[in-house]
Amino acid sequence: MGNRLDLTVHRYGRRHRLRRRVAVWLAALAAAGLTAAAVWRFGPTAIAWLTALPARVETAVGNWVLPYYENQLAELDAENARLREQLAARAGLRQENQALRGLLGSPAAEAARGAQPMPVVQRVGARFSLAGSAPAGAAVLDAGGRFAGRTAPDPEAEAGVLPVASPAGTSCLAGGQYGVLAVEGDRWFLEELPRHSGLTAGCTVTTADGWWMGVLASAPVEDETGLCARAPLEDTADTGASVYFVVT
Repeated sequence: MGNRLDLTVHRYGRRHRLRRRVAVWLAALAAAGLTAAAVWRFGPTAIAWLTALPARVETAVGNWVLPYYENQLAELDAENARLREQLAARAGLRQENQALRGLLGSPAAEAARGAQPMPVVQRVGARFSLAGSAPAGAAVLDAGGRFAGRTAPDPEAEAGVLPVASPAGTSCLAGGQYGVLAVEGDRWFLEELPRHSGLTAGCTVTTADGWWMGVLASAPVEDETGLCARAPLEDTADTGASVYFVVT
């Protein structure tokens, strides 16, 4: 019984393949007959038409399908542009968030409570301006809580643009000794210190109102006048930051 069933299935499969082959051959013969009839009826014109037929079919299909894909591509480009705009708009928020996290983790977190984050909108050399408003003389801190300058509103500046004065000339305190900040390029120095101040490297330097200015990178040495001493500072404000905090 099992053998007969297997034989029947085998015969059915062979019969099916045979019918398919016959159908293919009949279709090929029909196509050949139609081609021969067209050539006999129209001559060389039919040959040229048949030769160009695949290209015509391809063109027709392309003209029918292409507009759909062009519309799809235009929609994707528009969506991509919208996403880029959203990312650009949120980039500033991410920078402010990172800067705020840094400030909250700095020693100045308590004193700087309520400070307003403001992004940099203009930068010319070492000078920069922030987007916002504040009274003159407000302390400007970087994300580490380090003093970077003071606000200096300019009535001739654009609305919403807040210039920041250079920290150069700021009165400082180091170990109970008075000094003045000097800025030379990207290096900061504490000058006008007493010649025999007894200060050493690592001494903390602050502004007169207590904001972190940095630490002495080395012990003070006599300046060119021989009357005072000066020392370079380290751990100073980040002068290239994109966000600062204004303490009002």
